[in-house]
Amino acid sequence: MSTLTFQRLDKLLSTVTRIRVLLVGDLCLDAYWYADMTRSELSRETPRFPLPIVREAYSPGGAANVAANLVALGVGHVQAIGVLGCDWRGDILTRALTDRGVDLSAVIRSPQRTTPTYIKPIRQGYGGVEQEDSRLDFQDFEPLPADLEDAVIEALRGAVSTADAVVIGDQLDPGVVTPRVREALIEMATADPRRPFVVDSRKHIGEFRAMILKPNELELAQAMAPDRVGSLDRSTIEEMGRALARQAGCPCFVTVGADGALLCREDAVVHLPAAPVRPPLDIVGAGDAFLAAVGAALAAGATLEEAGSLGNLAAAVVVEKLNQTGTASPDELRERLELAQRKMEDAP
Repeated sequence: MSTLTFQRLDKLLSTVTRIRVLLVGDLCLDAYWYADMTRSELSRETPRFPLPIVREAYSPGGAANVAANLVALGVGHVQAIGVLGCDWRGDILTRALTDRGVDLSAVIRSPQRTTPTYIKPIRQGYGGVEQEDSRLDFQDFEPLPADLEDAVIEALRGAVSTADAVVIGDQLDPGVVTPRVREALIEMATADPRRPFVVDSRKHIGEFRAMILKPNELELAQAMAPDRVGSLDRSTIEEMGRALARQAGCPCFVTVGADGALLCREDAVVHLPAAPVRPPLDIVGAGDAFLAAVGAALAAGATLEEAGSLGNLAAAVVVEKLNQTGTASPDELRERLELAQRKMEDAP
């Protein structure tokens, strides 16, 4: 954490309250359905025990969770662009984002689409024992229709000029960031290199240009050397990160789990150590928190090293929040930096 001081963190967090961030991508809903199995009785109709749902919890997921993280960081104005279905899941997600203060004026709702939703049934037993069942997924399997692509691109062109940064959450395939949408984003990023564009893409990170990329090591390998996935050492990851930066024409952050992140430029790599964490941990949402923090920090004038360090702080906060797609507040970031500094001072 030596790249980020308390004074600099406070300065960035203060500036963040005055910036505008445009978020585009796959707006998803995460759902947790809690089943109290101590109440379950064998069904009379089938030889199975039902799941008696006693509690439901919903939170933004995917790019919607990136938007929630931007708000939690204190970003002055967060505008989202995406496509939701005209379904009950879209209603819940719309309310969740609106309640957090996200501007949804450019979000498109269409009966042609399904609101992407990941439902996680959690069985509860005696003594507080919990076990998560297989997830129930709602998503689209057909590409975004041309008329909705046109609407997304038009919304982007209308909103980008007022944004201090553009953050892209490309999670689904097929999703909102189609090849045409991606090319429109590349065109916008190329036209104004002073405005940071930061992208996280699960399957297409190697196809973006003129913007800062944020793959994890698996996504990096799939983009640069799919035949070597699962057999990468640090030097190979660094080599691939430099190659990706060269290909994109911009630096990239490669997140490497508990080791933090690698800031890769064409000719150099800087290791940004992870912030300390306290088990038990849940890594869901860590990448979203990192992406949001990097985008907000760069818009506030941070260096790449400072932005990556802030991303590591945010990710460390979020992984300690269990059974939720959590966010990191300014106070939590300050507390985490203090913990990191203490760990460094105590190290032999």
